[in-house]
Amino acid sequence: MFDVAPDTLWATLTRTEDYRRWWPWLREFSGDGLVPGGRTTCVVRAPVPYTLRFRVTIADLVPGESVDAVVEGDLAGPARLEVRSGGARRRRSRVRLTWELDLQRPLLRTAARFGRPVMEWGHDWVVRTGFDQFCRSALRVHVRYDDHDDDRGAGTAGYGT
Repeated sequence: MFDVAPDTLWATLTRTEDYRRWWPWLREFSGDGLVPGGRTTCVVRAPVPYTLRFRVTIADLVPGESVDAVVEGDLAGPARLEVRSGGARRRRSRVRLTWELDLQRPLLRTAARFGRPVMEWGHDWVVRTGFDQFCRSALRVHVRYDDHDDDRGAGTAGYGT
């Protein structure tokens, strides 16, 4: 649960020019922003010995509610972000981020066969740290987790659900 109203959360998410400040592991983030048809180039460097380069294209956007995107590059596949009201009088937000991404770079696919635990740790670090940094830096709210979400699995960040 995010301790901000959905409209406040959405307004913050659209400030894509601040993403690199909020997330120092995001080495590059340049493009059109959170707009229909927008394309953004991303470079992510987690605390593991590789860098991911990919492009995100906004396939569909319902302002204040959802974003459907297509990811291409070292990772490829669909991703979806949903924002919902999470409490009385719309003072809290629930967010669900889902993705079905596959590694595309042959070297990374090979590394995943032998170093899967390290790669999963790096992925989990980026997701958890990104959530913490977003709450503290962008929203300036206390970090709260819902660690009892049984619907979570690979490719799902159930924060606030």
